[in-house]
Amino acid sequence: MLLVFVIYIIRVLLDLRALKHAGNRKTARRVARGQGLDMAELARRLDIAERDLELFKPVYRSATIPKRRGGTRKLRIPDPPTRAMQRRILHRLLKRLQAHPAACGFEPGKSIVDNALPHVCQRVVIKLDVVDFFTNTTAPRVQRYFQWVGWNRPAAEWLAMATTDEGGLPQGAPTSPRLSNLVNFYMDVQLSKFAARRKGEYTRYADDITFSFPKDYPRRVRGVIQFARRILRSKGYELNGRKLRALRRHQQQRVTGLVVNDTANLPRRTRRWLRAVEHRRRTGGQPTLSDDQLAGWQALRHMINTQRTG
Repeated sequence: MLLVFVIYIIRVLLDLRALKHAGNRKTARRVARGQGLDMAELARRLDIAERDLELFKPVYRSATIPKRRGGTRKLRIPDPPTRAMQRRILHRLLKRLQAHPAACGFEPGKSIVDNALPHVCQRVVIKLDVVDFFTNTTAPRVQRYFQWVGWNRPAAEWLAMATTDEGGLPQGAPTSPRLSNLVNFYMDVQLSKFAARRKGEYTRYADDITFSFPKDYPRRVRGVIQFARRILRSKGYELNGRKLRALRRHQQQRVTGLVVNDTANLPRRTRRWLRAVEHRRRTGGQPTLSDDQLAGWQALRHMINTQRTG
């Protein structure tokens, strides 16, 4: 317990120092003192009696779903009252807050195309994956974020309690995707600035991190990975070494499922398969997709074509 407490204090101090370096000394001092908007103001903004906030306790049930590439993923599903409270927090508080422009997942108006476009026609694309991204976005970091954006310590503690479970963001809660972007705003600042100083690009789609550069220097690739690992560890994350990729021009460079060697598009094999399905449907052959499935693929293709040229 002592070691955990020491690590927590070190991270708090590092975050406060980051705020100061960002030129926000006033906010850093306010956070350190635990000052800000109180529970009464929180109750007013959520349109709930303060007494009801004090009585609220989130309830979850566990579920597992299969991962696309094998294994299972644990979900923590909030019960109806918990989900209703989290949706209220999402719509009344979180939607007004700003995520970093490099965060493309779960953000209104952004898609896999926005995540892929900055990496088109680059010499090298570096793909990184974060292990257990949601669950390792810890409750203390969520609480500190709420303090940074203006809440005092008791209100921030309540908001963290209402939106976290088992020490982190629960997969299955409606607030978790948005909070994962908001809490990591400064991490995205650090990683995007690092890429920009080297004339490169950086985007993040949930736990998928992508860098790309117009020149390919092996030493630079190693340096990018080492820097990203160091920044992620300072936030409590670890890279998944099995999913680390550095893709050159002679390889198929994929970013969130789209090939970016020359333009952002579905892989050639997928495009040919979809055209074959459409031809089979037009000529009266046996369809391999339902009407809804085919419409979904066509909508995805249309979105990619529209956003790529828009």
